Amino acid sequence: MPPKAKAKANEKGKTKGKGKEVVAPGPPPKPKKIPPPPACFTNEDLVKFKEMFKAHDEERIDKVPIELIPLMLRKLGFNPKTAEIQQLYTMFLEDDLVDTVEYHEWLFMIEAKMNWGDDFELAVTKAFAALAHDDDETGIADLEVLKEELMNWGEPLTEIEFVDWIRLAIKDKTFNPEDGTFCYTKFIENMNNKDVKYIPEPINYFKLDQKTLAEMAMKKAEAEKAEAEKKDAERQAREEAKKLKMIADGLLPG
Repeated sequence: MPPKAKAKANEKGKTKGKGKEVVAPGPPPKPKKIPPPPACFTNEDLVKFKEMFKAHDEERIDKVPIELIPLMLRKLGFNPKTAEIQQLYTMFLEDDLVDTVEYHEWLFMIEAKMNWGDDFELAVTKAFAALAHDDDETGIADLEVLKEELMNWGEPLTEIEFVDWIRLAIKDKTFNPEDGTFCYTKFIENMNNKDVKYIPEPINYFKLDQKTLAEMAMKKAEAEKAEAEKKDAERQAREEAKKLKMIADGLLPG
């Protein structure tokens, strides 16, 4: 082969095959280097965050589904807004097509949320969770259960007020009439975004201001605690009476 033709054939390591240029295989890509965890976290923090991550990694692939991130943040005590969640995804995920989150990405999301603060009314969200019997704090409640509680605790809501509330919740797409579920976190977010120039306090809507809801949740918790203590005392009394009877019958030593 003439020198020029030979050089042309080997130019940039390319050869011809079936009419298309084929690039000669190069070295394999280097593995992605995992960054260290944020310096602000203690070992205890990392243990807690790791446990929560593993609890939601049901497929054991060291990744969690992206849709679980809001729930995981709420379980840590945060109340991320929808816009904040989207910003976290933009900041720490590779692209819009990613549907899982890796552990180091999860840690940096927590750090970012901590730095942003949490101006979203935590007390109100906690109150809603308690009143709606949402023990796992998923943000979703059975509206009938929540309605019954709101009509019996704090400053009770009336049927007329609930009609207005449901109308608004349907409009805001926080209430699903088909299954009766109510997304109270989104409802609170909508109320929080109302123009404060016209509403003295965010969420001061249908008597659902922060003070009222917190008071309702506290009263409910106190009542449930008292009821649990009463049942425990009754159980102990029954056990003691049973023991005394067995002693009297000679079934147990006195």
